[in-house]
Amino acid sequence: MKASRILYYFFLIVLLLNFTNQSLAQYSEYEIKAAYIFNFAKFIEWPEIEGNNDTLILGIYGTDPFGAILEKTLIGRKAQGKDWKIIRSTNLSDLTKCHILFISDVGKYETLTIFERTKGLPMLTLGDELIDFCEIGGIINFTSQFSEHQFEINNESAKNKGIRISPKLLLLAKIISNKEDEF
Repeated sequence: MKASRILYYFFLIVLLLNFTNQSLAQYSEYEIKAAYIFNFAKFIEWPEIEGNNDTLILGIYGTDPFGAILEKTLIGRKAQGKDWKIIRSTNLSDLTKCHILFISDVGKYETLTIFERTKGLPMLTLGDELIDFCEIGGIINFTSQFSEHQFEINNESAKNKGIRISPKLLLLAKIISNKEDEF
């Protein structure tokens, strides 16, 4: 069995252990995505963000598809020894201190504007099945449930923001490069 397949199954087991013994089919798409977000935080290293060393801050920009799911999944649990704080806003200025910015239901132009305004900030941008998200500078993008990989990663974008993604997580993703269109 390929090493990436073994790691995929390991990651899936970790995901499942975060839930009760019910079957995965009983969980909604966003309950599963919330568990992924929790687990992503375990495989990512951020540079220090001023004033945010004891808490991982998750910002939600755009439509919030989670409702109370994020609080149920994250609050009261720790990732890398840190508690979680969730901020929801349609004003990007409210979200500049986030470690993770989940972007949902926005167009390509607005996504580019977000990337320009957060350029240089050590913020993990996470798209919700957004077209060309990683190709235009996003870091992690959830893919449709029928894709071979559940998410794609642009590790170059992460490195440019000072974020280090564990090779274990990279093995599970479809890797997107900023230079894919070059010949």
